Amino acid sequence: MQGAAQGGALAGTQNGLQRSVVITVDDLPGALPGNDFEYGELKELQKINRGIPAALKAHHAWAMGFVNERKLQVAGERDARAELLQMWLDAGLLLGNHNYAHDDFSTTPLQKYEDDLIRGEVVTEALLKATGQSESYFRHPYLNTGMTMEAKTAFDTFLKERGYTIAPVTIEDADYVFNDVLGFALETKDKKMAAKAKKEYLEYVDTVFDYAETESAEMFGRQIPQVLLVHDNALNTESLDALLGKLEKRGYKFVSLDAALADPAYATADLYVGTGILWMDRWKLALGMKLDLSKGPEPPGWAQSIFEQMRKERQKE
Repeated sequence: MQGAAQGGALAGTQNGLQRSVVITVDDLPGALPGNDFEYGELKELQKINRGIPAALKAHHAWAMGFVNERKLQVAGERDARAELLQMWLDAGLLLGNHNYAHDDFSTTPLQKYEDDLIRGEVVTEALLKATGQSESYFRHPYLNTGMTMEAKTAFDTFLKERGYTIAPVTIEDADYVFNDVLGFALETKDKKMAAKAKKEYLEYVDTVFDYAETESAEMFGRQIPQVLLVHDNALNTESLDALLGKLEKRGYKFVSLDAALADPAYATADLYVGTGILWMDRWKLALGMKLDLSKGPEPPGWAQSIFEQMRKERQKE
């Protein structure tokens, strides 16, 4: 698979422990502060989609970007917005399906959710086909995989029939929270807050990796390949290079999603039904372990407060 040679399939070592991670990036062609459904200004999106692939390429980090094609549909800009996706392919990265409109499966009927998956593959599939590839991974918006086992199973079957594999997530770093704070700081010309948002974001990355590594050791007795979720946003345009450098210092090598999912841990059954949670929490049900969602790390309260206020004021579908 393209990109696998860049990241390699062998994990790095630190203190005798094997460590590997896949970088996955949601909400292409751009995740904007305060509103998941905002189309965004083309110039800002061009900056984001130059910066993030450049950082990934500089670290030889195989990555997959997950696309919401609704954000391509702006009159007079459709070709220019499709070119944003082409930037990823030109950098040796891959693209996956993140649902046309970023539908939330916890509130979206199964038929519409299926229809929007198909609607969300038109442009991406054409771009991939031109490079001799095809879409093979789907990422659930909000990690919501179904509110009933019936709906979950039905959609899983639908995915398999269309040749998709679910892209799981074992680590997320709340970059959407810090991105909203950064956006607010820039709007209010608060340079101190902007610097604080970027600093504490990178500190929080260490917190969530510490937690995931502990969980991995407790559940599997070793370090499994991790799948990190970040977003295609302004924060990562500025901070992803430092984030990837931080992971390298922790002993991580960047691998493909195919390579990570070949690990036996990912064959663990996902028996969880409900609003979105990470896969190591989901697996606890199959492993007979207690699921306690209060244990995991949370972003700083001051940042969470700004995030919640911005979403309350701005988030509209």
